[in-house]
Amino acid sequence: MVASSTGVVSARTVAQARVTAQSVVPQKTTTTPTSTLVVLGDSLTWGTNFFAKSQSRLTAAQHFERVLVDSRWGRRISGLTSTRYSGNAALKQLLADGIRPTAVIVALGTNDVAILTKRREYTTVIQELMNTIGNVPVVWVNVHRIDSATTTRQSQRFNATLASVLSNYPLASVYDWVTIAKNDPKVMDPDKIHLTPLGHEVRTKVYLELAAALAQRVSDITTTTTVAPTTTVAPTTTVAPTTTVAP
Repeated sequence: MVASSTGVVSARTVAQARVTAQSVVPQKTTTTPTSTLVVLGDSLTWGTNFFAKSQSRLTAAQHFERVLVDSRWGRRISGLTSTRYSGNAALKQLLADGIRPTAVIVALGTNDVAILTKRREYTTVIQELMNTIGNVPVVWVNVHRIDSATTTRQSQRFNATLASVLSNYPLASVYDWVTIAKNDPKVMDPDKIHLTPLGHEVRTKVYLELAAALAQRVSDITTTTTVAPTTTVAPTTTVAPTTTVAP
C-alpha cells in the first residue's frame, strides 16, 4: 500500500487492502475420517474405558483415525429399542448420525446369557447385530460368566452358537476371552461376572491387539479389492488369544 504525495492513504486504498487480506485468510475445513473403529460393549467394556482408558489408548495407537467406544451397563446384543440397553440399537443410532465403521469389536453377550437360554435365541440376536454391522471386519469377544451353574452353562452354549454363526460371515472372527480368564483368574471380580483392575488392563490390551489385527485386515481387504476385485477374504473363526498380559 503506497501513500499519496501528501502522505495520506486514501480510503479506497485501505478498502482494497482489506479485501486482499480477507481473500488470503485460510478457510477451515472438516474432513471425514477414512477409518473408524467402533467398540460395542456392556459393563465390562465400560470398565475398561473408565479405569484403563481404552478409548484414549486405542486412539493413541493410531491404527484407526477415529475410535468410538460405545458401552453401557446392562447392555444386551439386540431385541430392545433403547440405545442404552441394545448394542444393535446403539449401532443403528451411530449409523444414523453418519458414523461409518471401518471395523468393529463386539464385546456383548454377558447380559444375554442371564436372560436367553436357547441356541435359536442367541442365533437371532447375533445375526441381527451382524447384519446391522454389514460387510466390514469384525471381532467378537466371547463370554466368560461363572456366577452360577446356569449362567456358566448358558455362556458355553452362547459361545458355541457364536462360533457357529460367525463362521457364515467371512470377515468375522471370535476372540477367545474365556481362555484368558481361565488361565488368569485374577482378571475376574469376586462377583464372577465383571473385571478387577488387572482385568480392565488386560482387556484393554486385548482391544489394542485386536485393533492392530483389524487394521491389517482392513488394509489387506483394500489391497485385494484394488488388485483383484473378484478375490474374497478367507473366513476366520478365532483370533488367537494372548495367554498372559503384564498388568
